[in-house]
Amino acid sequence: MAENDSSRTPQTASRARNRFDMGLTLTTTRQGRKTLLKDSTYDTPTRSTSDVAELLKLGAAVEADDKENSSEETGAHAAAGQDIYGFQRRVVRKRGASSLRGRSTRGRRGGTVKASRGRPSKDAENEDDDDDEEEEPLVPTNNGSSSDEADGADSAYAEHLDFAQTGPTYERYFQGLHTTRAPKTSDNTLSKLPTQSLSETHAILKSVPLKHKHELQLLESLHRRQFRQWYFELSNKFNLVFYGYGSKRRLINMFASQCSDAPVVIINGYFPALNLKQTLEKIASEALELSATGSVADIAALIHGYFESKSRAIDHMYVVVHNIDGLCLRKHQAALSVLASSPRIHFLASVDHIEAPLIWDTSSITKFNWIWHDLTTFEPYTVETSYENLSTETKEIGPRGVLHVLASLTENAKGVFRVLAEFQIAESIMDTKQSAEMPYNSYFTMCRDQFLVSSETTFRSQLTEFRDHKVIQSRHAPDGTEFVFIPLPSSTLETILESM
Repeated sequence: MAENDSSRTPQTASRARNRFDMGLTLTTTRQGRKTLLKDSTYDTPTRSTSDVAELLKLGAAVEADDKENSSEETGAHAAAGQDIYGFQRRVVRKRGASSLRGRSTRGRRGGTVKASRGRPSKDAENEDDDDDEEEEPLVPTNNGSSSDEADGADSAYAEHLDFAQTGPTYERYFQGLHTTRAPKTSDNTLSKLPTQSLSETHAILKSVPLKHKHELQLLESLHRRQFRQWYFELSNKFNLVFYGYGSKRRLINMFASQCSDAPVVIINGYFPALNLKQTLEKIASEALELSATGSVADIAALIHGYFESKSRAIDHMYVVVHNIDGLCLRKHQAALSVLASSPRIHFLASVDHIEAPLIWDTSSITKFNWIWHDLTTFEPYTVETSYENLSTETKEIGPRGVLHVLASLTENAKGVFRVLAEFQIAESIMDTKQSAEMPYNSYFTMCRDQFLVSSETTFRSQLTEFRDHKVIQSRHAPDGTEFVFIPLPSSTLETILESM
């Protein structure tokens, strides 16, 4: 052994001299502490060969000790990682791998040579290529037969499944996104529910017990104390608008019944088929004895002028509008503001929509001259919703449903509906007992003449849209002639046409 060392000492010494001549520094590492082995005796190339050999032996011993310590620490960390995450980590170093900032090589004797400056010689590069080897895995694995490897894979898979069940919540969440599970859907639909008539619906609503009866009575007594204040504000040429949760119809009517010094007109804005023009005509003819004709704005101006004249028979009048923000009254706010602007017409109104103030512009608000009052009652909207289609067995659509369907159609489709509606209104004036029906060929001809449809195919597609929503229905006569009609009264059709 000594002979081999002595025979290899001159070659090693020559390589060491070359390295020192290049400006390289020999360092050894022991438990994270770096020791610089350099002094004046090794700065010159005239050092002895025996000193260089002893130095290389010392470096090899130090590195062997460091490898043993690092392998123990790395094995402990890798075992901990395997227990937590259920996998083994392998790190394999490729041959010829190098870093950008420097290059470290493993010497044949085990010492570590680290370049600090200068370029390496050809001997050093050859030695680096010969000495590069693959690193050992951090966690020792079994290199036995294939059966041992299969057992190890099965155990790793079992550990992976155990991690999926007991691992962190966020890990199990992302793992659950990729698992294939059968969709949990039900075959039950609304069409399978039993049909319910309108009378049954109202009977069920009436059977609901009233809660907090004493508290509601106390709240009503507090509101009734404000009647004098309301009357005082009306006499000072202000108009009142009430808001709040619950039906306000009963309390407002109770206050209007105590205003016995003038006629009281009540308009139910929640009625889906309300026609404001007919309502104003009745006010002008029956209460004021005037002959009113024209549009809604003309009749409102006529009533306003009556109370401005000195020859009037009625000094003042009360007008109560329940749900002034109703669908049938939203487009007539300008006409109502003309009535409210008269100092001898006392206006009381209620709103339930949360965005009700948006229907008034600056001019309308000035004419209304509102004073807002909170009239929360917590009473059910029994009367206001009595006109809603709450039955599940009816096959007809109401006016509100017709307006909802028309809002989603094109202008030509709306024109097709208008042609049939105007025909039925004109026919109902002459024959009020039966609803008018139009022959299919005449209907198509009128729509084509008004350039609403270009062909019978387009006309058929328009009718199919209305038939699907039960807006337009048809029947066949005994001779085979097809008739179409809208299953709504003429008054409702007039309201719908005004709202379009």
